[in-house]
Amino acid sequence: MTIPASLVSLILIYQISNSIGSSPLSETPETTLTNKLNNIRSMCAMDNVKNKVVDGSEPFPEDRQSLRSGISIEFRNVSFQYPDAEKYALRNVSFKIGAGQLCVIVGTNGSGKSTILNLICRIYDPIEGTILIDNRDIKTLRLADLRTAMSILFQNFSHFPLSISENIGLGNPALAHDNDKIREAARLGGAEEFIDELLDGFNSYLERPVGNHYAPLIEGFMMASGLRTDFSVLNGLPTTFLGLSGGQRQRLAVSRTFMRSLASETESSAGILLFDEPSASLDPLAEHDLFERLRKLRGSKTMIFSTHRFGNLTRHADLILYMDQCVQEQGTHDELMSKGGEYARMWNLQANAFI
Repeated sequence: MTIPASLVSLILIYQISNSIGSSPLSETPETTLTNKLNNIRSMCAMDNVKNKVVDGSEPFPEDRQSLRSGISIEFRNVSFQYPDAEKYALRNVSFKIGAGQLCVIVGTNGSGKSTILNLICRIYDPIEGTILIDNRDIKTLRLADLRTAMSILFQNFSHFPLSISENIGLGNPALAHDNDKIREAARLGGAEEFIDELLDGFNSYLERPVGNHYAPLIEGFMMASGLRTDFSVLNGLPTTFLGLSGGQRQRLAVSRTFMRSLASETESSAGILLFDEPSASLDPLAEHDLFERLRKLRGSKTMIFSTHRFGNLTRHADLILYMDQCVQEQGTHDELMSKGGEYARMWNLQANAFI
């Protein structure tokens, strides 16, 4: 212990450590004060970790209204290997997506689909090769500007202990108090119907808003699951917490991504939308409806999807990339089917399940 062991200090440590763990300190050996202090120390040490992605200096775009026409992306001989990985995730990858085009990236697990999205938003930089955004080297652009121009949905999305309305609104803080925009985003994401069925609708909370181990929830507090706290029944924490299904949570994440793409009166919307397996937890009908909305409402935005599933989305894509560490095949659906290559084989394999 490197701090004075005063009563106040111990109380503060106890409360902070409890906020990290999900159970009281005395329940299991894994939740000892020592372990939790180490966790706190590790969290604080993260502040000293330097970002290996060096920020650029050039503003992007020069005219924000140009985002309405989409963003072009080009990979030139790009190779990438994750830290400590034995194999390359991408090897000598080259392709070009025009502004306003719909691109679908397909392939097996580990083929590099998600890696392409990670490189576009500069979570990582390539080991070799160049990435161009609107014909400009991506490394020269300001990171904040680049990411502001994008709306991104990764597989590992998060939700927050706030209301459903606030969770969606976080996708675009400039419009976070615009209830009409939030409802529009929910409709586009396929979440509006189940939200309206909740007793408190968009004001329902996904989780309790404060991680308090000592006080009960506010009486009458509404969970998104439909569970309302009642002191006469619960006398403190709820005895049951149902939450939302995986598909419902994914629809909320998709809605937040759409929120990012909506324009305000003073600012243009994002010019490119990136989706990494956006329908992984959706049933076939919800997936079909989502892709139909995306296709019809795309406008002039650039859209890139990473997916395992072939269907209506690939049928209407301007460009399909079939990946296996490198671009094995590229073209439209009809072009790739006529070649009779690996894309055609995988398409027929999935289609046969429905014949």
